[in-house]
Amino acid sequence: MAVTYEWAVESALQTRTQDGLSDVVFSCFWQCDAQEVDSGTTYTATTAGEISLNTDNLDPATFTAFADLTETQVLGWAKAQIDANAAEGQGITCVEWEEGLARNIAKQINPPTQTLRAPWSPNESSDS
Repeated sequence: MAVTYEWAVESALQTRTQDGLSDVVFSCFWQCDAQEVDSGTTYTATTAGEISLNTDNLDPATFTAFADLTETQVLGWAKAQIDANAAEGQGITCVEWEEGLARNIAKQINPPTQTLRAPWSPNESSDS
C-alpha cells in the first residue's frame, strides 16, 4: 500500500490589525501526518511547524473576514508559504516534507539497523 498524507493547521491562529483590516492571520501552526499499512501493521510519521504567512499587499476587496475562514483556505496559505520559503532557500517544500515522512515509514517497515546481543554475553533466560 502507498503512504497517505494528511495536512492540517491548528485552530489557534495568530492575528493582528493591518492596513485597516482586523484579525489578519499572519502565523499558524501546521502539521503533516503520514500513514502506511503494510502486512496488517499501520506505520505512522508526523512533522509540524509554525509558518509566518505573507500579508503583504492585502486587498480589502478580496480579504476574507476571520469568521469566514476555512481550514482549507488557511492550510493553502501555509503550504504556499512553505513552498515559497523553500524557493528562497529557507527550508524545504511540502513535497520534500512528505518524502521525508515516507523515508521514515520505509525505515520502520524495513529497519536499516538492528541490535544484536554480543556472542560473549550471557543469555537473558539461562537455565542454571
